Amino acid sequence: MSLRSRGVDEWRSNADVVGPLFAMTSSAQTHADMPAAAGRPCLRRDGPEVEGWWRRVVHGGWAVLATALVGAATAQAAESTRPDFEGALGLVATHTPIYLGDSHTENKLSPAFFFRYRRLTITNSGGFVTRKRDEVDRGLGLDLSKSDRVRIKLGLRYDPGRSEGDSPALQGLGDVKSTLRLRLSGVWRLDHGLSVGAAWTVDAFGRGGGNQGEATLQHEQALAGDSVLAFGLSLSLAGDRYLQTYYGVNEEQAARTGYPVYTPPFGLRDLALTASLRGPLSPHWMYLAHAQATRLLGSAADSPLALERTGLRFSAGLAYRF
Repeated sequence: MSLRSRGVDEWRSNADVVGPLFAMTSSAQTHADMPAAAGRPCLRRDGPEVEGWWRRVVHGGWAVLATALVGAATAQAAESTRPDFEGALGLVATHTPIYLGDSHTENKLSPAFFFRYRRLTITNSGGFVTRKRDEVDRGLGLDLSKSDRVRIKLGLRYDPGRSEGDSPALQGLGDVKSTLRLRLSGVWRLDHGLSVGAAWTVDAFGRGGGNQGEATLQHEQALAGDSVLAFGLSLSLAGDRYLQTYYGVNEEQAARTGYPVYTPPFGLRDLALTASLRGPLSPHWMYLAHAQATRLLGSAADSPLALERTGLRFSAGLAYRF
């Protein structure tokens, strides 16, 4: 089938959108067949071969434009049928190191929530997804893009800091103040369930949190019953201020704790492998499960606070969706 025939078929199958374009193309063809007016160049001056080429270009161009317009209209219609509000409430049990690098672990049972109003989301736990299966970042988030392929998000996340009483390894180091972190992230969905992403966060109040970034690669596999199994790989790096706050030891801290003075430079922080499983138990109930192995790298791994360079984290939860 010629390019011209395919273009005509696409226009006629979407007549309500591309009818005017078809008329404009027919008009362009008519003018191409007309002899030149006095003083104007004629489209046929180079013969039938060029004329046929010109017609194929015109028809093909309008066909591509019409197809793009129909696709955009379809995506917009799908977006308009999406409910403005959705949410979930549940409980999540977690087993995790007290801090990344600690040899001590803790078990927690915490309430979890997720709410979305149009492009605005808020959650206190990872693992939630919207009804369009977009992953929701922990904290307050604003979706800046409409594309299903590329997602750009701006977020605000609460960072609780750290207390020296959280772990015996932190005694004498002092507390790290809580703060808010600004986060800019992007995800590009590829084919076959693959996606790549990147994010950068900064301490909004300058309380020692510094800068931190990550790059991610993830693959999702649909299972029976609308369950989804996902595997991910992430590489994170951090600025010198962040690393000094969480993995450095100044002279005063060294005198109180016996740790050697350590000033970590900007660099890699960790490499993480993740596996997660989520799915519905009923029209409203869903389950979440997550496992992660994290390996400290670079100057974070060289810190005297890195008592255990590899940390394992497990979590599982139930939530009611509405």
